[in-house]
Amino acid sequence: MNSAKKISFLFSYLMLIWIFSFIVEGVVHAQSLQKPDFIYTKSEFPSKTLKTKITYQKVSTSFYKTDSVFSCHSPKGYIPSLIHNIGEQAAAPFHFTTKQWLYTGAAAGITTALIFADEDIDALARTQKEKHQWVNKSSPVISEFGSNYGVYSVITWGLVSAALKNEKGVQTSLLATQAMITSGIWTQVIKLLTGRERPKASYIFSGIEGGKWHGVLSKYLEVNADDRSRFSYDAFPSGHAATAFSIATVFATQYNENKAVPVLLYSAATLVGISRMTEHEHWASDVFVGSLLGYLSGKQVVKHYNRTHPKPHIPLQTEQKNNTEITFIQYGNQIGFSMVW
Repeated sequence: MNSAKKISFLFSYLMLIWIFSFIVEGVVHAQSLQKPDFIYTKSEFPSKTLKTKITYQKVSTSFYKTDSVFSCHSPKGYIPSLIHNIGEQAAAPFHFTTKQWLYTGAAAGITTALIFADEDIDALARTQKEKHQWVNKSSPVISEFGSNYGVYSVITWGLVSAALKNEKGVQTSLLATQAMITSGIWTQVIKLLTGRERPKASYIFSGIEGGKWHGVLSKYLEVNADDRSRFSYDAFPSGHAATAFSIATVFATQYNENKAVPVLLYSAATLVGISRMTEHEHWASDVFVGSLLGYLSGKQVVKHYNRTHPKPHIPLQTEQKNNTEITFIQYGNQIGFSMVW
């Protein structure tokens, strides 16, 4: 499943959620009209030395008014959140800090260096399947975790979490789909702007080291007299690497309380990137940029979620204020004073 089909599949899956949300919202909203939207609680203390204060806490019982993932009106709903994430990621360069521009410059420098080294790295990577039988067998399977297997794994995690009523698991899987979609969009945009040959295509057609950069929309504008496939125009960046790192980043960030989780997930995503080179599908620079896109998309998606879903604060407590009190006490042959303040 290529990146375009993968994005289309995810959109179809999410459209079912969106349609279902309208049905749920309508039914629950109709029911909620007959229910109060607020719950008032009063806390009292038995001691006369304490002042009591009534605390009011707003609790909405209307699903339509709450920030459900199914809501199409709340910014916390899946679709509004996805649209926001796409816009925020697109506008990110206009809000970069000096530190972020330095990181961007470093990433550009590494990418440039890799482009010059792509041919040599590819020569080393493509021979590994011939030298090692285990690489020959495992590489195609690992590679699919940046495509079909990755998508199915995320959906399965969400469904299992829903069955077990694990809210965090469901939300994490939904965030992962958003990261996959957004990183997939940027991957496709850059592919159309660069039109770079994949390694396997460069040896058949252009013969240019590192593959030919055909340019903007060359996939649609060039006349393919030699019956070239899309592999001649969509190398840069790697969609599989973007998908793998977007999934890994979301899950690693959500479950970072266990230090082993990020290590395992990022290691698995790195193996997907390496497999794209051993499969002779991408250059090293393609994998590097794709990995960055997936990582940054995943981080932004989780960051936006944390902004709109702040961790619950400590429940409202009844404020207490003691009056200073001095009491004369007598116990047997002993006398004294008791002070409360």
